[in-house]
Amino acid sequence: MISCMNKLRDIGKYRLITNGDFDLCEADVFLLDSLVLIDIRNFYFDGLNPNSASGLHQLLVTMSPNKQVRPDVVFGFALAETCFRQEGFDRLRCRRIYRAVQTVVNWNQEKIDKAFDSRHPPVKRDKQWEKGKVSIPSPSMLGMDDGDPRSFIMPAYGALLHLLKLVQGANRRNGVEKFQEHCEWVREELGCVSAYARVIAAALLLGDEASKGKARSLLKVDHKRKSLGQKAWNAAWDAWFIQALDGYRLGMLVPPARLEHQSNYVGANAVLVTAKDQVWLDSITDFSVAFSPSAQKEISYPLICSTVTMRNQEAEKCLEEELRRDKLSFPEHIRNGDLIGKMSRAINNLENELNLPVRSFDVD
Repeated sequence: MISCMNKLRDIGKYRLITNGDFDLCEADVFLLDSLVLIDIRNFYFDGLNPNSASGLHQLLVTMSPNKQVRPDVVFGFALAETCFRQEGFDRLRCRRIYRAVQTVVNWNQEKIDKAFDSRHPPVKRDKQWEKGKVSIPSPSMLGMDDGDPRSFIMPAYGALLHLLKLVQGANRRNGVEKFQEHCEWVREELGCVSAYARVIAAALLLGDEASKGKARSLLKVDHKRKSLGQKAWNAAWDAWFIQALDGYRLGMLVPPARLEHQSNYVGANAVLVTAKDQVWLDSITDFSVAFSPSAQKEISYPLICSTVTMRNQEAEKCLEEELRRDKLSFPEHIRNGDLIGKMSRAINNLENELNLPVRSFDVD
């Protein structure tokens, strides 16, 4: 088994999580989260913000061309999080963010330095925008022709919504009983186990006080103004970005530049740029690759291991048993030809039960 620990670096207020031990100048992909996009949009239209200016300047320089193949700056997932709300696609919101980010991430260092030295926001030099000739992006323009990108977070959203229901409900069962009920619902009703959502549940229901507090913070449990649906939705996107790092490591997500210049593609050096709770989520998980021989060859598969500190021995045994049951149910879930439909129906039923004002996914 090969362990692949992520590395953490800082640039100003931004946290950079890499999916391996490499220098930033060796990165193939910079994956931006939604808060980074909002900072770029604000800089582009409003000018410098003293709280983020120096860090954003250095970050953009770090992501600018530094070798023969320019690193890919990936912001489509963050656009999906920002512009595809639970209600659907917010095209007007997307227009400003897309224009700002698409322009800024293609600057070289000279243009970056010039923009940060100017007294005026970059939009003042954008003639197309000033003349009103920038169209509202469509999902296809964002590379989202293959369906609703909200489906990325469906397994984590369903699991975390159910978790929040148990935590904020009036029942008095202990953490072990709640965790057992949660795991059974995810396997039987939702039909798909999200590894990172499961780790969050373990931290919240089985972890020590420090882990429980971090999980409550990520889920915004104590924020009264947010609905359970909004809390689960936002936390599911947090989990997705960490999952994307694994995708680049395994070759499941492929940067275009690597396909063009490398025939035997095996994975990419990816960097997640964030200012959010992914740092804690990354810190309580360990990504490993396990190898299993098949009839023709040796195949690999990912394992997301929890490093959460359990509150006691009973909690440790509970987690081990539920992970064992997860592994037994995995083949059945893979064979389910209607997995998306099953998840949609389970989520819809849960949203109805909780009287949420929004139905996140269509049900046939």
